[in-house]
Amino acid sequence: MADESGVSGNLIGGDPPDAADDKNDERRININDDHYRRRKLLILILIHHHLQLLSLLLVLADTLQAVAEAMWRADPIPYHTSILTGSGWVAELLNSHPERIRTELAVHKHVFDILLRELQQHGIGPSKHVTLEEQLAIFLYTSVTGLSIRHVGEHFQRSNGTISKYFKKILFAFSSHDIYSKYVRLPRSDAPVHPTIRDNPKFFPFFTDAIGAIDGTHIACAPSSEERDAMRNRKGFTSQNCLLCCDFDMCFTYVLSGWEGSAADSSVYHDVRLSDLAIPDGKYYLADAGFPNCPQLLTPFRGQRYHLAEWGRVHIRPVNAEECYNLRHMQLRNYGMDVQAHIPPALCCIHNIIRVYDLLELDDIEGFVPPPPPDELEEVIGVIADGVPTAAECLWMSERRGAIAQSIWSSYIAERVRRGEFIAD
Repeated sequence: MADESGVSGNLIGGDPPDAADDKNDERRININDDHYRRRKLLILILIHHHLQLLSLLLVLADTLQAVAEAMWRADPIPYHTSILTGSGWVAELLNSHPERIRTELAVHKHVFDILLRELQQHGIGPSKHVTLEEQLAIFLYTSVTGLSIRHVGEHFQRSNGTISKYFKKILFAFSSHDIYSKYVRLPRSDAPVHPTIRDNPKFFPFFTDAIGAIDGTHIACAPSSEERDAMRNRKGFTSQNCLLCCDFDMCFTYVLSGWEGSAADSSVYHDVRLSDLAIPDGKYYLADAGFPNCPQLLTPFRGQRYHLAEWGRVHIRPVNAEECYNLRHMQLRNYGMDVQAHIPPALCCIHNIIRVYDLLELDDIEGFVPPPPPDELEEVIGVIADGVPTAAECLWMSERRGAIAQSIWSSYIAERVRRGEFIAD
């Protein structure tokens, strides 16, 4: 009975065996789920902490890199370490073969000394670390070679900033009024006929009133992006249009720089004639066909042979007065916007100094007559135009050109007859 009651009791009041097993399995599953969720949460926490640690490591790496860069800047690796310094190289030039300094700086030693004296007389001197000799050499070497600042800096073992500083310092000195006006001067109104014309029957007496030649030239430049279009010339590159006059001693007498490369030579000429290019009455410059034929400019005939190459291919003789005039005109005539605009006048000034003081550069040393000292140049040198040439003035100059051409032609024919040469009708 007891067993039966026990059995019946289990059957009536307790869980069946299968149900108990299911509950145990359910408890185990719940426990496993809790463990899984806990592990998952722990993994997420660990990942979060690892990401934070990684962020801290990245910040630390950036900090260490910044510290390393700061330490590197504080103790940089020397760049200019050559044994031969810029000052040492200049000293070598000044104390070695006389042609060596001319090859490197385009001037002989005594002209280099004259340039130094001119700078010193106008208050230009050495700095704490760079002698005046090296400053001048930096300017001349850059002008002669056309190298970049970085390459010139390597040559002189100086920083780019130092090279740029002293190049501009010497540049502005030679293009300043004090030095420039001493050597680049317009011809005097009472100047006699130049020996180049006076002593050559091909030119005398036809060009007795010529005082030199005038022409425009394009010098490459590096303008800002805003100026680039205006500075681009008809050949496609950016340049400054410079107008220059020179006399028959091959010295520059007038320099205008800085005009846009897109400007025509005639436009530049008309502008300067209204401002500062004074030409004595009755005198004229020889010009090419790009300029107007006006009382102050004598130009060649259009449509006729002119350039040397056209005469030199074969031994061509002129066949009329206009061609003969053009040949004589050509034979007589053919003798760098802020910082860049100063380069042409500064170099023209140095060119004139060379022409005055370096006898080795002269074609005719015995016939050279030095220019008068500056204190004798107070005389009026010419007149400024009061407007562009009128039609009547251009016609007058064309008639004068025709008369000169006819005189040249008559002289040419007479000379050939004297030689007994056959003259075709």
